Parts: sequence; structure tokens; C-alpha cells
Amino acid sequence: MRQSTLLTVREWRTLPSDEHGLRPVDTNRLRVAAKRAARRLALREDAVLKLTDKGMGLRAQQVVGILAVPGITVEILPKVDGEDGAVRAALVQMLAVARGIRPTSGDLAAMETQRHDLLELLIQLFADRLLATVRRGLPRRYVRHDEDLGVLRGALNVKRQFTALLTRPDLVACRFDELSEDTPLNRVFKAAATRLAGLTRSWGNHRRLMELLARLDNVADSASPLKEPVALDRTNVAFHDLHRLAMLFLRGDWQQTATGRASGFSLLFPMNDLFEEFVGRSLQKALGVDRVRLQHQRRALNSPHYLLRPDMVVDVDGQPVVVLDTKWKRLGDGPKREDVNQMLVYGQAYGAERVILVYPWHEAVGEKGTHRRWTVTGPGYDFETATVDVGHPAQVPQSLRGLFE
Repeated sequence: MRQSTLLTVREWRTLPSDEHGLRPVDTNRLRVAAKRAARRLALREDAVLKLTDKGMGLRAQQVVGILAVPGITVEILPKVDGEDGAVRAALVQMLAVARGIRPTSGDLAAMETQRHDLLELLIQLFADRLLATVRRGLPRRYVRHDEDLGVLRGALNVKRQFTALLTRPDLVACRFDELSEDTPLNRVFKAAATRLAGLTRSWGNHRRLMELLARLDNVADSASPLKEPVALDRTNVAFHDLHRLAMLFLRGDWQQTATGRASGFSLLFPMNDLFEEFVGRSLQKALGVDRVRLQHQRRALNSPHYLLRPDMVVDVDGQPVVVLDTKWKRLGDGPKREDVNQMLVYGQAYGAERVILVYPWHEAVGEKGTHRRWTVTGPGYDFETATVDVGHPAQVPQSLRGLFE
């Protein structure tokens, strides 16, 4: 079990680098790790942590999650009203909705009371869910075997029997299928549990992961778990969510080139993308998957190279009626001019009856679920702004449904 220092910071806040904060060696390690993680997310190098102007600390940017290097772990939480514990639990729920993971009500209740950081909460969610499922039995599949036995089992391998075994009448060339736990899916689970056992700082999580590894003892180690040919189908539906979680953990790992040993870990999410995915999935839950199209593309300006891609389009009878776009920024007295221009283009290109900008709610906005209509002078075209309280993710679908009632 790993021992390291945990530091928690909110978006746009600073981790000081002085006698009361990060040591210079920690600052350098985190800067290198942050740059590497940013490249993997296809972001600019300082999009995760940015050195302050005076070089006296690292400032968190608009990316949340976990960044770990030997000896220190940084947890970046979204800039949302509330205590760290509540914001952390809300972030886990947002991730679950956005990534198609369905935690139970018991999982969510436990998150509210746990004092763990984000990584430990996700490890606990993964380990508890996987343990509960594998205690009922690991997923298995039939594996083809070719063996020389004393008696016939399965079908006779005629070619081998009358060539290689021609002078061995005591052996029978058998070809048969046998149920095995050594499947690509289980190898992914074993790889994830093995890596998390080296990351967790919680004795409870370590115990859970050790039990998992004991139950996966008959499963081979995978040399490349991200490339395992996993087949998700109706025979292993109970494991689909868990596979998504395992892949999330495994993609966050990186190794030293020379030794092959794990040297760091990141589990990071750009808040612009996460907020968009969360609101989109929540709107689909509120109105139905068939009515809400995410990341819909449409040509504009009579050019095949200029594509419009609003975050959400709501259809009625197959026709686009409402266009929505999310903005992970604080709504002040009104939306920014560039955001308004963008929505007016969307509305005209789609011939939409309504265009809505969706922002995260914060106390300065007023009442939760604040909804306002604006009129652009000149063309007389209306657009709307709405806010959703990401501090209480379970209430967001109802809030979004209210926009359409």
C-alpha cells in the first residue's frame, strides 16, 4: 500500500511552493507529470497545472481529478459551492453519469459519508461493485484445448492421431472446449486491481483489492491490458460498467521507459468536456435518448469544411426544435458576446425555435435553476440562459426537464 502526501486544491487556486507548501522537488515532479497528462488529453502543456508568475507555486487550471507522483498526490476539485466532501461526491456522480457508470443508491450514500479523496472513492466504488459481482461467479468462456489423453475427450483430432501419434496407441489426440476464467475481461480486471493495490492509501481499499486478486488467481497476467480483445455482450452485462471503470484506471497509468515500472498516475477530466457530457446525459435521462442528439454536426456557410457542432439538439417529430450548448464558466450579469453570437448562428442554421446556454449554478446567480430569456435587438431573436446545480447531480435531470414543461 502506497504512502504519500495528499493535497487538495480547487480549480484556479494555487498550491504554494515554499516552506509551508510544496518542496522544489515535488513542484518539478508535478510539473513534468502535469505536462505529460495534458499531452495525453490533447491539451496545451500548462492546461493542468501552471507555474505562477513569480514561480512560487502551481496554479490549478480547468482540469479536475487526480495527479500522483512518488510521494505526493494532488486532488483537483471543481470550483463549486460547498465543502470538499460534498463537492467530491458530486464530482464522482457527474463522472458516473457522463461515462455511463451506474452506481447504486447505496454507493452514492456511502460517498457522502466517506472522508476519502476522489481516487479512493472511485477505487472503493470499483472494488465493492466488482467484489459483489464476482462473489456470484467470475465471467467465463469456452476455450479450445488440444491435448493428448489416455481416453477420448471431446472430438478426435484425426490428423494428429494418424501423424504425430501414429506410433503411440496409448494416447488419443483430443480436441475439446472447456469453460475457463482466464478471459480477456478478467485479465483487464486483474490488471486494474493490481495497479490500484499499488496506488491506494486506504487499508480498507487495499483489503478489498487483495480479496479481488485472490479470486482472480486463476487468471493470467496481461502484458497489454488496454489491448485485450474484450467482448461485451448480453452474457456479461453485469460487468459492462465495471469494465468502463477498469479502463478508466488503466488509461491513467504510465511507466518509466527504462525500467517498465509504474512511476505515476493521472485521472484527469477537462471540466468543459465533463460538464458537457454530464448535462447531455442528464438531458437524455430527462427527455429520452431518442429525442436528444449529442454533438450533432451540421454544415454551415455552404462549406463542407465548416461544421457546426452544438452540444445538444432536441428533436420533436424528427425535427430539431431546441439547441443547447454548455459553458463551464460563471454566469455573471449576462452571457459573453462570443457565446451569444455562437448561439445565434446555431439557431439560424438549425431553424430552431429555442436556443439555450446552460451554465453551472452558483450562489451569486440567485435561485437554483435560474432561467432567463434574452432578446437580441435588431434581428429580434430570443435566446435563453439556464443554470443547473452540479453540487446536486441527481436533481439536474428534473431541472432540465423543467425547461421543456
